[in-house]
Amino acid sequence: MKNDKIDLKWSVGYVDEPISKPTLWFDAKVPGAVQLDVLHTLPHQNWHFSDNYKQFDGLEDKYWVYTSSFTIEKLLGSEVLRLKVKGIDYKYDIYINDYLIHSHEGMFSRCELDLSSHVVESNNEIKIVIHPAPKEQGLEGRDQASQSTKPAVSYGWDWHPRVIPLGIWDEISLVKKRQGALLSFDYYYLLSSNLKKAKFLIEGKSTCKIGKIIFHIYSNVGDLVFEKEYYNFDQCFLIEDFFAPEHLWWPYEFGDPYLYDCQLLIFDSKSTKVDVQNWKWGFRRSKLIMNEGTWDEPATFPKSRSLPPITLEINGKRLFAKGTNWVNPEVFPGVIDNNRYKELLELAKGAHFNLLRVWGGGIINKDYFYQWCDINGMMIWNEFPLSCCDYKGSPKYLKVLEKEAVSIIKRLRRYASSIMWCGGNELFNNWSGMNDQYKALRLLNSLCLQHDKDTPFLPTSPIEGMGHGHYLFWDENERKDVFKLMNASKNTAYTEFGMPSPSDIEILQGIIPKEEFMIPVKNTKSWREHHAFDAWVKDTWLSENIIRKYFPNIETMTDLVNAGQKLQSIGYRAIYEAARQQWPYCSMALNWCFNEPWPTAANNSIVQYSGKVKPAYEAIKMACRPIMSSAKVPKFKWKEGEDFTFQLFFLNHSNNALPSSSVEVYINDELILSAKIPELPSYSNYKGPKINYQINNVNSVILNLVTDNTGWDSTYEFFIKKKNKPKKKVLNV
Repeated sequence: MKNDKIDLKWSVGYVDEPISKPTLWFDAKVPGAVQLDVLHTLPHQNWHFSDNYKQFDGLEDKYWVYTSSFTIEKLLGSEVLRLKVKGIDYKYDIYINDYLIHSHEGMFSRCELDLSSHVVESNNEIKIVIHPAPKEQGLEGRDQASQSTKPAVSYGWDWHPRVIPLGIWDEISLVKKRQGALLSFDYYYLLSSNLKKAKFLIEGKSTCKIGKIIFHIYSNVGDLVFEKEYYNFDQCFLIEDFFAPEHLWWPYEFGDPYLYDCQLLIFDSKSTKVDVQNWKWGFRRSKLIMNEGTWDEPATFPKSRSLPPITLEINGKRLFAKGTNWVNPEVFPGVIDNNRYKELLELAKGAHFNLLRVWGGGIINKDYFYQWCDINGMMIWNEFPLSCCDYKGSPKYLKVLEKEAVSIIKRLRRYASSIMWCGGNELFNNWSGMNDQYKALRLLNSLCLQHDKDTPFLPTSPIEGMGHGHYLFWDENERKDVFKLMNASKNTAYTEFGMPSPSDIEILQGIIPKEEFMIPVKNTKSWREHHAFDAWVKDTWLSENIIRKYFPNIETMTDLVNAGQKLQSIGYRAIYEAARQQWPYCSMALNWCFNEPWPTAANNSIVQYSGKVKPAYEAIKMACRPIMSSAKVPKFKWKEGEDFTFQLFFLNHSNNALPSSSVEVYINDELILSAKIPELPSYSNYKGPKINYQINNVNSVILNLVTDNTGWDSTYEFFIKKKNKPKKKVLNV
């Protein structure tokens, strides 16, 4: 029954024409990227420093040739030799002993190739030829990716350098499969509307005739809860049956992310066990439903479509989605390993997040990402690889998109955490120019309906009613800070909002040359290349002018970093809390962005490339507690003598009803109000009284909300602009 895995050692070289042979070979790390293989072999400079990443320029325009040799004994009976490919970036041809066996475009389709008839008992060679990266002629920047499924982020973004990876980026293995072993295998289920019964489908193909299949389902403590035998299949099989799950899968802080252990045993016609497949299954139903109050809009005639639904309902219960936008944690996705995923995902869970939007400009993640999310109850919003471009529906592009999308859907629909699909990022904007009638989006919607019909689909984010932004603490055009902007906002979901800050001093010292390390920061090469200037608009993302607006006495780089990171903390907390206060009309708050793919000088991220969190992480963690006292404050900076005003809130975004409680309100240690909080149902807000307090003779306002449970308490600090003292008159004698 055991299958033999054959170790492969890879070399790689490049040529200008596909028919040529490389004259220089490099040891290849697989999974990895060809650029890194060259970098690790030849003399090179730290590519994170200054603009050294440009040493990769032009390498994406070469043909790259991977080779690996192996020997194998004669195959017996129905033994087969299979090459399992999880991901090659991007367009490639695979040869065995110079015979072409497979050609493909796209990095997310998986395949398993039969090499049996092409190998010999002596030395064999596998060769993979990777074509130059796709670039649409006549276009620049990310638009060059607009007719491919290559992640657009590689072509340059306001937080990502223009580095276009190529290579074997996910696992590739050579396996000799024994008689009866499965050659292909897939599983899927549909949950009934009353959530009581799951219709499951299991299909596959064996190397020989199948005599019997036994399917087991075990509870998460190992008790057998389902067992059934199925007989008389040919080499191919399809099992359709029903299972009544006692437990459903629930998101983090909303219930138990319950997973059943499943086992499929394959027996040949002689009742010999020839293969075993094991997996975990969580049963859940996800929907997008109308936000409360949106059926009433528009209120006047002529009536048009109401705002689209964006409230998540899991297993019949609606919830507020607290989360973030997940981006590639590496410029070269081939080097992302399980440890890197685990480190970042545990931080996301630690911030009380329950939803990750996997942004459409990046990759479809590796298996461990989704396995971890299933186990830990982290919901995933999956976007297809379309972002900020005009993806015109040429026949060639649609053909590639369809093949890639089907592979993505069939792989990810297995995971309970995969709760929604989206066509891509910011496609209905003037910089993309797409709309509902674009064939690419119609295709993706139809494929999701065909292969995963019970999982909701959005054409893009944002759509009407949803918001991308705000991205700065102070809006110079509107002359408002983020508090005022959020008080004036009314969105059904905030699916992107940012708040930039500089990175830690240690990171800056590792990427900025000494001669550019100065205060005030100048718009020089290294700061630009690492996104401090000209990344989005004007001086963003560093925004030193905004930092100095609130912290004018900055003399050192450490001062700038500390002040900028404090402002980021205040801003992010303000947005998360304001969005949650707008529940149930608003149902989602996802910041831009969680992590970053390389060391930036300034960014909206809350986890730096080093894996170290910024101070904003703790502020967001406070703002996303399921149960908390909260204050709606109209602005951050106040004038001496003004009435400091705010509205009291209490948020119960937990799965449990809360008994009546109380809160005491202190301003600068003075008790100004004691209030009773009524009983609160699950997922409800209490909107309390408005409070006025005159500001006199203080340097700041410290607002404390003290409750019956210290875990619900909240503390805020607001700045005071002191009155100018009148100048003393000098009497001339």
